[in-house]
Amino acid sequence: MKRVLFYLLFACIAFIPGAQAQLGIKAGINLANEIKSFSGEDLATGFSRENLTGYQIGLVYQIVPEKSGLGGDFGLLLSQKGYTFSDSISVIDVIREGYREINYLEVPFNLRYRLKVGFLGIFGYGGLYAGYALNGRTVVETENTTNPISFNEVMDRVDLGYNVGVGVEFFNKIQFGAAWSQGLKTAVPDPATSTDTSINRVFSISLTYLF
Repeated sequence: MKRVLFYLLFACIAFIPGAQAQLGIKAGINLANEIKSFSGEDLATGFSRENLTGYQIGLVYQIVPEKSGLGGDFGLLLSQKGYTFSDSISVIDVIREGYREINYLEVPFNLRYRLKVGFLGIFGYGGLYAGYALNGRTVVETENTTNPISFNEVMDRVDLGYNVGVGVEFFNKIQFGAAWSQGLKTAVPDPATSTDTSINRVFSISLTYLF
């Protein structure tokens, strides 16, 4: 079903009439977290998460109307996700603090609508994304340790989800935007307890320059 949705969205983008195509470079900041589901109440109360500040950078290809109207885009981005944590579960009376970061190769597909007045444009968009985890690490700052994530021990590298965003555009070249994305499946579950799950959730701000 998810593949069908991606194909339909791609077809809508590819066959938008009266539109022009622009290639651009996109860079921004991610405020990432994970929605975690624990198998026990004690685990849930002993483990807390906060936002991790990461990055996103890559190429976007936008198909947009010359003036106002419906358009679309897709891209190829490097996107860093994860969370910071405070953990009092592993060792009694000792709090472990640190963060987990995972670097994804991500492909978003979006439908977008732009309202243009002179040199200024206001746009909104929504769609789906697919991501593949390239690598990751868990850093425990209180112990000064860094451990790479072994993807042979986890269920799935793939992250699928949806995203929505808004922004402003100047001179058909420069775009400032803000977006929200959330996974639709378990991306990287905790290998220590198979009943615990994690779903990515990211708020991002970005700057795009179109050629």
